[in-house]
Amino acid sequence: MTVAPTDEWLEQLLNKPLELLKKTRKGKDDEESFYHYLQKHGMYRPSSHAEKIYKYMKEKQLWKQFSSYEKRYRKKWNGPNVPIYLFPVQERKGIFQPSMKKSGVCFKEEIFFFLSQQENLKEYESLFVHEYHHCVRMSLLNKKDSQYSLLDSIVFEGLAENAVREYCGDEYVASWVNAYSEDEISKYFKKWIEPNLDLNRNSPQHDYLLLGQKSYPKMLGYAAGYYLVQSYLKKKKATTLQLLGKPSKLFYKHT
Repeated sequence: MTVAPTDEWLEQLLNKPLELLKKTRKGKDDEESFYHYLQKHGMYRPSSHAEKIYKYMKEKQLWKQFSSYEKRYRKKWNGPNVPIYLFPVQERKGIFQPSMKKSGVCFKEEIFFFLSQQENLKEYESLFVHEYHHCVRMSLLNKKDSQYSLLDSIVFEGLAENAVREYCGDEYVASWVNAYSEDEISKYFKKWIEPNLDLNRNSPQHDYLLLGQKSYPKMLGYAAGYYLVQSYLKKKKATTLQLLGKPSKLFYKHT
């Protein structure tokens, strides 16, 4: 099983997401807490909105589409064969909150995608490239979750979005790539990120910096990771394939 038949699962269990998650590796033991975690990353809540997206996903044959992405990039990157789950994305929560268009979350042994209606199918490919890149890099670095630092996390994001740029085009990179000028992100990096590069992934401060929460600029760590990768590429020309398994410290040395 690579792209799991969640189209069939959703047909029967759309309104029972906990039952769905029992069919996944991470959801087998404690599906309730895992569902809360996935909701933070965009997984749907049972609703008419979710049902509408599910019907759209079936109509557009997105399971077949993602299967073709998986075969293509697994071959290109010699990546691992892991289960991939497609679900509707959550609906907007309020009038002042923009609706989420697409999202994903990657673990070493499985990937979850949360989807909505997209006019341009290339948007799905860009999402796949970003998340599957994480999965391939995890398999090459072969670290335990507890061993990842803030430096690892920001480089993960920078390399994944650079892969989107390389394989899908500049127009498909995330908005956080261009959120700050080079001078701004360089200043932010030295002020907030650099003193905390060794921060463990399990520390709350890790996510505050990575996501730009609390008083930090939005998506700070993501933007800083892209800045590190682009700084490296200005000095050393390299492709995504050549960079996949490189240690995170390599990119910090070239800032």
